[in-house]
Amino acid sequence: MKKNWSEIERHWQKLQGMIAFDLTAPCIVIDQRDELMETTLSNLTNHLRVSTALATPQMKYYMSLAKKIGPEKAMQEMLKAMDQETEEFVALYNEAKNDIARDCYATVDDLVDAINTARKGFKSNPRKILVIQMNNKDADILLVAPPTQEWSDDLDLEN
Repeated sequence: MKKNWSEIERHWQKLQGMIAFDLTAPCIVIDQRDELMETTLSNLTNHLRVSTALATPQMKYYMSLAKKIGPEKAMQEMLKAMDQETEEFVALYNEAKNDIARDCYATVDDLVDAINTARKGFKSNPRKILVIQMNNKDADILLVAPPTQEWSDDLDLEN
């Protein structure tokens, strides 16, 4: 992670004041320019571009197949196997392609995973805040808590 604890601590302190876990829990998004933004779990979609097409079973299957045998062979395989659903798949494929061109790499499933991760962090001791570090084509989902005393001085001196 590219940020020091001192930049995250005040956001983490807000999380400490919460009595119960809900979607108003604060979390942090660090964009590709290394800018830190506080948001809430319910507002993550304002920071993560979500593709509904990428979350469909057909596209998930195509993507897993493409990783194994390559995109061209995967497309041939999909079109061969989908007699009646070919039109629907091609439409989803084109929508997913457009979403990716607009930097939409996250799916609703990814958002659910992030919220479940945040819930685990909320229940941990010490409580941890969800931090999403945006990369060029994906994001890292992290849980962050205060560094231990032996690490705190070293972490804040870096940069």
